Amino acid sequence: MASIRKRGKQGKYFSRIQWRDSDGIWNEESIDLYTNKKSTAVVRNAEVERVEDTIKAGDNWSFAWQNDDGKTNLIKLSLKDAYEEYRIVQNIDGVRASTLDRVDNSMKTLYKVFGENYPIASLTYSHIEQFKEYWHGTHQPTTMNINLSKIKAFHNWCLKKRYTIKDVEFKMVKEDEKPPQYLTDAEFKSIMKCDIIDDHFKKAFVFYLYTGCRKTEPFIADLNGNWLTIKSTDAKSHRTRDIELNEVTKGIVQEMRDRYHYYMDEYGQKSRNVIMNYGKQFKKACRHLGIKGKTLHSLRHTYAVRRWAITGDIKMVSQEIGHSSVVMTEKYAKFNLRKLRDDFPSLKERINLRLTPPSEDSYFTTLLNAI
Repeated sequence: MASIRKRGKQGKYFSRIQWRDSDGIWNEESIDLYTNKKSTAVVRNAEVERVEDTIKAGDNWSFAWQNDDGKTNLIKLSLKDAYEEYRIVQNIDGVRASTLDRVDNSMKTLYKVFGENYPIASLTYSHIEQFKEYWHGTHQPTTMNINLSKIKAFHNWCLKKRYTIKDVEFKMVKEDEKPPQYLTDAEFKSIMKCDIIDDHFKKAFVFYLYTGCRKTEPFIADLNGNWLTIKSTDAKSHRTRDIELNEVTKGIVQEMRDRYHYYMDEYGQKSRNVIMNYGKQFKKACRHLGIKGKTLHSLRHTYAVRRWAITGDIKMVSQEIGHSSVVMTEKYAKFNLRKLRDDFPSLKERINLRLTPPSEDSYFTTLLNAI
């Protein structure tokens, strides 16, 4: 039975409902009675007790003393209303704006199938399967799984808030593992000789290749002397990362940043459009040369593959490119070293050191000679 409680000595009354769920875990729901008079609180608590079983089952009620129409109504919280509250919470928790935008897009795909006003409490496993069927053939499996993961996180939050009591299974779409798309020495040299690309962009491509930066990082990082620092607040992994520059890469990134500010200040271009142009120019070069399946991000892949090829230290590579977990970096260690030796002639001697390490005989001979 719902019990009456009071907040503080002079506070107002509220109803408290406590129960054990099927797992034996205690749950509690507090409902404000909006009065400091016990007689009124008793009457209102009786109204709460009338629907107590449904509250324990996960329903939400708006009681007569809580709304303008003076009636007790069962609330069917819509997807949109629940998500608006979820987004506010995420913003308060410091979730990055770019992440919130991605979640917005994922929720729009859900609205497209069921509508914004569909009750969150009615969402079931069958609905998720219907969602996947609707977008099959339109979205790639990777995109589908990103959307499903964002919607799943939102649904789990709704479970904790008891906006729904159904623990829905989100089964991801099966997708084939795609290896990182790196550029061979020959492919990159051909891009450097491509006469339809401005020299500024060619230099930028060199910068991305030799630093492993993500597309936006040269423009949002701090440049201090010979160090480019990507702060944790801007980093995808939420970890600060320092990239050491030489005179060449330092000069290039300064030129990129100068151009970035010039086009925004002089022509009023948006930050995103200025940065995206680097990717467009890279694709333009690839199309012209017949290089397929490569994007500007492939230069980051190339950096990681080259670093692993000559060091064999996947943990170090993970730290250098700013992954939050070495597990994410292991995909770069799945290439055949002999194949990489052919693709990167510039690294041939260093890769050979890994392929033909000193023999044990020569090692022990060295030790004996030292006696």
